[in-house]
Amino acid sequence: MKYLTVTLLSLLAFPGLSAGDIWTYRTAAQQDSAPKYFQREQGGEVVGLCVDIFRAIEEVDPAIRIFGDQDVQPLARIERSVLFGKLDIFCGLGDNPQRREYYHFLLPPIFSVNYHLAVRSDEPVVIKTWDDVRKLGDKGIILVNHGSGAIGRLHALGGLYVDDGGLTTSANLGKLISGRGRFLYYRIPGFQSEINRKGAEQQVRILPTVFETQPFYLLVRKNMDSERIKRLESALQQLADSGVMARIEQKYR
Repeated sequence: MKYLTVTLLSLLAFPGLSAGDIWTYRTAAQQDSAPKYFQREQGGEVVGLCVDIFRAIEEVDPAIRIFGDQDVQPLARIERSVLFGKLDIFCGLGDNPQRREYYHFLLPPIFSVNYHLAVRSDEPVVIKTWDDVRKLGDKGIILVNHGSGAIGRLHALGGLYVDDGGLTTSANLGKLISGRGRFLYYRIPGFQSEINRKGAEQQVRILPTVFETQPFYLLVRKNMDSERIKRLESALQQLADSGVMARIEQKYR
């Protein structure tokens, strides 16, 4: 009923559109993923970078309607739902070979992130390169969120001890604080807000070195109809060319 109501309102707002002209896409909000998605208060409205991008897509192409960004789900569930056709889009993930096998990465990318290491505030270690981490051996365990695209990239570097057992950034912050890892690897934007949400501002600090910069994308299932893909990519390109995408990204830096 909600989808029907929104679609009818769309037709009223743009009288040149017919029901057959509306292109609908289903999505969900990723849990624990600020600034991509976050709630203003417990149980409140979901807002964030991805929500702004969805609304901008709808504005640049009034025939597109994206539903579901108020439904908060874990990343693993969203990935499965897109893979099996229960959802159409998920927002803000980095590239890796496993995802390339199952999903189509819409172009252009929607924003980029910088990856940093964080340590406990009382940790005196100075880290400027991966070699500094390698020298620590098994005393330099790096915590990474389970399912993160960074896992494969870290393993490919060689000589690093990676623990990807923590399901969320909050869980890994708890492991870091309790000494079950020397470092936590995560992205900016979003790192400091996760620390703040955990109430760990006095316990954890982010090291200044940028270890990698990665573009993040909108993803759809690989077998999605090509016309539906082209419709989304055309809207994304218009947002990039007009500078709207850059302004949305800057808002959340």
